[in-house]
Amino acid sequence: MTEARIINKNKYLFGPGPLARKPTGLAARPPLQGLVVCALQALAFSVVGGVGYNMLYGNPMMKTIDEYYKQNPAR
Repeated sequence: MTEARIINKNKYLFGPGPLARKPTGLAARPPLQGLVVCALQALAFSVVGGVGYNMLYGNPMMKTIDEYYKQNPAR
């Protein structure tokens, strides 16, 4: 039984070795700088999403708690 050999027909995609592709964008930066940029982008995205959610829905959990205490005041 002979195994089929994988033939590299696309030299631009795979190159001569496993690291032949040139990184672009975030991958082209040094590792720590890329990690910091990625973390800051994730933080900014989550803050914008959280503020947008609170503006659209007005924090429904706090509304529920406030309504409960209006109906059942503390003694």
